[in-house]
Amino acid sequence: MKETGQRVPAKRRPGRPRKAEAGDTKEALLRAAVRLFARHGFAGTSIRAIAREVGLSESVLYAHFESKQAVFDAALARFGPQASTGALTDIDPSLAETDPPRFLTELVGAFLEDWDREESRLLISLMTRDGLLHSDALRDALTSMRSYAAGLFADWLAADQIPAHLGPADKLAFSFTGPIGLARVLHLHADASPAERAQARADVQAHVDLFTGAVFRRGGP
Repeated sequence: MKETGQRVPAKRRPGRPRKAEAGDTKEALLRAAVRLFARHGFAGTSIRAIAREVGLSESVLYAHFESKQAVFDAALARFGPQASTGALTDIDPSLAETDPPRFLTELVGAFLEDWDREESRLLISLMTRDGLLHSDALRDALTSMRSYAAGLFADWLAADQIPAHLGPADKLAFSFTGPIGLARVLHLHADASPAERAQARADVQAHVDLFTGAVFRRGGP
């Protein structure tokens, strides 16, 4: 018999986890899915396998995702190429005006840090394995990166921080981003050794240094 005035905690409804718990479970499922998709491909990975990878039942997975395709789409959104745009938040935007070479160096460094994560490298391997290198997701991510760079180069050309004869901006953006994207696809994959990953980062950084040294006027803006 409960004491007078004592409040009894309300019970949660079955099958409806707390928001924090639901978020943790969904994240664990997505990480498991990326590992399995990269290892076995989309067709070779089942809903049951994803759930069992984290010790859950299929019914728990279906509480978060309606299908295997939904799991794949969510994993691509969470860890795929387009997710790397979050790296922009870590860069001081004023550097774009005061020190463009440093801005690009820090920007690419942030992208490399993100691309070298296990899940990001697994997704590159998945795209290669399942023939997704020409997928809309990867194409949109690369196009977005190039468009962003083109906007930066257009501003720097207009401010005479880059000689006009080196333009137009879209050509500069293509020349700058092309080798970086190629290095990611070729070298920052799931099976890359630590030495290969380190070499890829060094190669990209060398490209950035060479490019900025050749393009920007000496002495800064």
